[in-house]
Amino acid sequence: MANDKFSIKEALSYGWETFKANVPFFIGFMVVMGLLTIVPDYIAEKIFEPKSVGLIMVKVVLRLIGLVLGMASTRISLDIHDSGQPDLSRVATIVPQIPSYLISKILYGLIVLVGLVLLIVPGIIVAYMFLYVGYLVIDRGLGPVAALGESRVVTDGYKMDLFLFSLVVALVNIIGVVCLFVGLFVTIPVTLMASAYVYRRLSPAESVAEAA
Repeated sequence: MANDKFSIKEALSYGWETFKANVPFFIGFMVVMGLLTIVPDYIAEKIFEPKSVGLIMVKVVLRLIGLVLGMASTRISLDIHDSGQPDLSRVATIVPQIPSYLISKILYGLIVLVGLVLLIVPGIIVAYMFLYVGYLVIDRGLGPVAALGESRVVTDGYKMDLFLFSLVVALVNIIGVVCLFVGLFVTIPVTLMASAYVYRRLSPAESVAEAA
């Protein structure tokens, strides 16, 4: 069951304080992310002809790497929130979850697409209704269908708040881009941790939920 309504200000404040407490880790993580995604993408664009088979294959591989890095980011952010420090040994636990995560994201995309085709508003509603499907696969080890169902429960009554939060997150990261992209080294970790904070407000860790 969801906790009291979360505060966007408190979420961002938490993200900022957590970033300051783990600056070396977050900067290093951002560098690794760039080296594994942005740099190879740039090199591929220079080596292969536009729309060539080689370029398409590289792009697909990089998207899969990006997906796994996204999973790792979620796992790490939740661990930092729950224990106060990153635990890289826990990243290995996402490996068996990759198929479920991929399927859940595909289902999520299809559901949102159908909603947008019907009308824009239904598309936005279902986008936030099933927003946490990926988190729930990683956090609780749920399958795709179960994660969709649980996300619907977790987000019940909070869709507008989540929509406003996502707008603020987007604005913060746009500011990071405006600051010659260097600002992203700050804004991405801050919003990542703010997002973990919001998720945990709506879906407490199992140990916390059991104690309550």
